[in-house]
Amino acid sequence: MIGVAAMLCAASPHLVAAQAAVYPHRPIRIIVPAPVGGTMDLVARVVSARLTEELGVQLVVDNRGGGGGTLGTALAAGAGANGYTVVINNIGLAANETLSPNRKYTALKDLAPISLIGFAPSVLVANGQLPARNVSEFLALARAQPRKIAYGSAGTGTPSHLAMAYLQGAAKIELHHVPYKGAGPALLDTIAGNVQCVLAPVPAVYGHVKAGRLRGLGVTASKRSASAPDLPTIAESGMPGYEFSAWYGLLAPAGTPKAVIARLHQALVASLRPGRAREELRGQGFDAETSTPDSFREFIRAEIVKWKHVIESPAFLDSSAPAARRTGGTE
Repeated sequence: MIGVAAMLCAASPHLVAAQAAVYPHRPIRIIVPAPVGGTMDLVARVVSARLTEELGVQLVVDNRGGGGGTLGTALAAGAGANGYTVVINNIGLAANETLSPNRKYTALKDLAPISLIGFAPSVLVANGQLPARNVSEFLALARAQPRKIAYGSAGTGTPSHLAMAYLQGAAKIELHHVPYKGAGPALLDTIAGNVQCVLAPVPAVYGHVKAGRLRGLGVTASKRSASAPDLPTIAESGMPGYEFSAWYGLLAPAGTPKAVIARLHQALVASLRPGRAREELRGQGFDAETSTPDSFREFIRAEIVKWKHVIESPAFLDSSAPAARRTGGTE
């Protein structure tokens, strides 16, 4: 019996290699831990269509929203580590390491990074009732009137809330946070004047800026967005060093064979080369950018540290009511 077990153990690397050689041979499920219609869902559908072409098998999008992204992520982390379940995730993966202590997984223990997919910058926009024409005027107004300016977010702990808490801490200003159950209601209430400003993805707000319904104050990325080149960055408009872009990436359950990870990585990089998929994403205000699995792992590790610092800061805790309680969904 011991001899048979030893033979099986010795053969296992060859079995893994053989499995990887024929991978994939059936449809792959790509879990999206967010509802249909959001930015993560949009990115997943563009990428899955291109990966279907590249891998020769169907990638089936499976939306599993809830728990601020933790429910779908836990489902992926507990799936078979065979390459037939992957998950797309975003900045919420890093933030939830602090925000959601009761989640049923640990990001870098239970998931295997494959690659970054890219970044989606946001825009700080205000309605016409706010007498600020740019970021410098906005900051001056906020300092002169602590907690008087109300901003909307997609919910406590969502990227839009994190980014505004980060801005408040860096600029040493105090704003009044009004969380909504999603980015759409927050945006509509900003247009209606129920809150004065909101920070939202470029594609969600730029049409309103061009139509004059909202005033664009600054883009959160380190450089101007190709989708909104006339809008300055927050960094160049009074807050040097400020940068925030919601990132998106592809991961698999921990233990997925390295050969399978390598095949998925190769296919994703090929899918996002200059061409159709990259242009589709750029048209939605998204900048495609891939990475190696190892560099993506280190990126996530750094993001966990960064957002832990923000989440534990007074700017975030004072605006969470109660602290770190998520009311919205991932964006």
